[in-house]
Amino acid sequence: MPGFVMAMRASTSSAVRLYRGDRILNALLSDRARALLPHVALYLHFAGEREGELGLTVGAMKDMCVQLDLCSRGRCEAMLALMRAVGLVASVSNPDRRRRPLAPTDRLIALHRDRWGGQFDAMSAVLPAAVAYRAALNDPAFVKSFVLELGRRFIAGLRVLDGAPELEPFAERTAGMVILFSLAQSAGPDQPFPPDGPVPLSINGLATRFSVSRKHVLTLLRDAEQQGLLARGGTGNDAITILPRGREAIERMLATMFLYLAECAEVALQAADEEGRAMDAVASLSA
Repeated sequence: MPGFVMAMRASTSSAVRLYRGDRILNALLSDRARALLPHVALYLHFAGEREGELGLTVGAMKDMCVQLDLCSRGRCEAMLALMRAVGLVASVSNPDRRRRPLAPTDRLIALHRDRWGGQFDAMSAVLPAAVAYRAALNDPAFVKSFVLELGRRFIAGLRVLDGAPELEPFAERTAGMVILFSLAQSAGPDQPFPPDGPVPLSINGLATRFSVSRKHVLTLLRDAEQQGLLARGGTGNDAITILPRGREAIERMLATMFLYLAECAEVALQAADEEGRAMDAVASLSA
C-alpha cells in the first residue's frame, strides 16, 4: 500500500528529527518514561481544569507515574525539577501549602503540537482526515480534548506496542526506537520501507547522534540480533539488515499508533465542535 509506506517513512523521519538526546535525562529515565511523563503532566492539568481542581501537582504526578509503572516517585520528582528548570512546567501559587500545583507552559504545549503535527502530516498519506487533525491543533479546545482522550485510553490499558511486543526492548532502551528508525531511514528513497536489504551502519555515528555510548548501541543491536529482528553483515560489520520479523513489527506498531491517534483526534474534533456550538449559543443568548 503506497500511502502506508509514505506514512511510515514520514512518521519515523519526524520521530528521529524531533528526538532530543541528553545524557542527564538518559540517566534518569527510559525513553518510554521520558516520552510519557510530559503527556501525564498535560493530562492531569486538563483533567483538573475539567473538574475545577488543581490536577497537576507533584503528588498527583508521583501517584500517576507509579500507577502506570513509568518510574519511581523519586525519579518523577527529579524529572519534574528538570522540566521546571527548562521551562516546560511552572509553579502556580496556592494558599494551601500542602499542595504544590504546577501548570504546563506554552513551550511544553508547543513541543507537543510539533510532535503531533509531524505524525498527522505523516498519517495524511493514508488517512486524509489527518489534514483536519493537523489544522485543529491551533484550537485549544481540540488540544485539551485530544490530550484527555489519549490519556483516558492509555490509563485504561491501551499500548501502541501491544501489536508489536517484539519492539519492547527498543522502547525500553535509551534512544532505542530512534536508532531503529534511523537505520530504516538509511535506505535510499527508491528502496522499500522498512528496507528489506542491508543499510549502512555506523556505531560511532549512532552513539554521537543520540547521545549514548558505543557500548549501548552495540548491546542494543546484539540483543535485537538474538531476537531475530536484525542481522549485521558487510565488510567489517558496516551494514545491517532489518529482518522480516523486525520489518513486520515496525509496520504493526506504526499502524496501531496511526489508528490510536486518529481515533483520539476524532473524539477531540467532536468535543471541540460541541464546545464551540455551546459557546455560540451562550453568546447568542447574551446578545
